[in-house]
Amino acid sequence: MSNRPPPPSVVRRWLLLFALLVVVCASISLITARLVIRNEVPTNQPVRGTHWLSQELGLSPEETARIEAFDAGYRARRETLLETFHQRIAELSELLRTHNQYSPEVTDAVHRLHAVHGQLQALSIEHYYEMLNVLPPDKQDKLRDIAVEALSQPE
Repeated sequence: MSNRPPPPSVVRRWLLLFALLVVVCASISLITARLVIRNEVPTNQPVRGTHWLSQELGLSPEETARIEAFDAGYRARRETLLETFHQRIAELSELLRTHNQYSPEVTDAVHRLHAVHGQLQALSIEHYYEMLNVLPPDKQDKLRDIAVEALSQPE
């Protein structure tokens, strides 16, 4: 038995298959990111979320005021993270246009995008708990139901 390397045509086929797989994975990631962005509440309408929640939970003016006391800080942090998220998508898009193969730069860009996405998710969950802590038990249960339903909705 000899340990001859595979013919160049086989190597090229494997490299092409690998490159195609990378492009498909990157495309799926970009499509998912765009769907997430498209489903975000517009940041230029900060009252919309509080108003909707107030109606959905039947909040009293006092309960609404307690949530609004920290809601502006949440919206500002969210806006900053969304701007960074959009920048990370643009960076990854540029790498996909300019690189002919998967590279450490692409890996880093994917990780940076995922990190910001994780920060957005953590911020939303922290905000959920902030709201939960200022509501009476009956409205906490309603908020929990809304959160669980939202998490179980397919994208």
